Amino acid sequence: MTETAHAPRVAVVGAAGWAGSRHARAFAAAGANVTILVEKDGRGVALAQELGAQVVPSTAELHPEDLDLVVVALPTTMQPVVCADLLNRGFRVLTEKPVAADAEGAAVLAAASGVHERLMVGYTLHHHPAAALVSEWIRNKDVIAVSVRSVAHKQNVNSWRADPKEGGVAVVNGIHAIELVSSWFNGDPKVLATSASSNLYGSPVPEHVVSTLEFPEGVIFTMQSYWSPWQEPQGLNQGDWSLTIDVVATEGRMLWTNDSLHVWERDGRQYVKTFEPSDLFLRQAETALKFCKGGTPAVTFAQALRATQIADAVLAAAPSRTEDVVSR
Repeated sequence: MTETAHAPRVAVVGAAGWAGSRHARAFAAAGANVTILVEKDGRGVALAQELGAQVVPSTAELHPEDLDLVVVALPTTMQPVVCADLLNRGFRVLTEKPVAADAEGAAVLAAASGVHERLMVGYTLHHHPAAALVSEWIRNKDVIAVSVRSVAHKQNVNSWRADPKEGGVAVVNGIHAIELVSSWFNGDPKVLATSASSNLYGSPVPEHVVSTLEFPEGVIFTMQSYWSPWQEPQGLNQGDWSLTIDVVATEGRMLWTNDSLHVWERDGRQYVKTFEPSDLFLRQAETALKFCKGGTPAVTFAQALRATQIADAVLAAAPSRTEDVVSR
């Protein structure tokens, strides 16, 4: 966009937080007019001055005729009620993942007006250039297994992440992998085994989760997700998220590691494709600007709800370990 007056008008709820500030700057970089930041205290003032935005204390002060999109970046347990209210008032909404901390929490959103058409859920992995290539490669393959290692660098596990109602690392981080992998296969996977630990930080939530699932067509999905006090040399989201997805099929193997893809064909051929590091928040913002003009949401409520339901099953598969973690 070259003329700010004609740029999509965007508000960001929770703009002073880790994700909210990235959303706000990403939308500005994508050409949007970030007009309003919603924050209850003074934390959003500096960012508002940077972006030329106004700070208001509540979403009640937002009006559909003044905005093309509202971005919601709040603790997971708070998002469903806020998003449902915005949808019922006629807004188009991009909400941070997951759609809720659990399926029960998503019920209020499921009943909202236009939830399937006017809500986009922010699963940023879909916007990495490798995602489309992996999805296409899998489409005609006889997949045997998918293994994922998802590690998010955090100095501490505190604030809302340490709230047991938020679900711990499987819901906050591992659900990225759950959502993407479940988009490749049909049916509800059976959880074969899950273990959960809080030994890295000693917080009251699961900090390290390993789970093995099986989709109805026989594909085994193994996920390891944890928060790490050690930052790895390379990663997504400006280096603070290390991701590996290893797909084994009868016809070959594909390994996605952060910004590279390595493919081995059954006939012995292999190739590597690398990508320039990219800002996934910016890529998502560019897609969301098309959505706010009437496009289809990149990740729908139904797709996001399925991931949340699978995450529920993952945590429920290790009730004794999870209860021990939460009761500390």
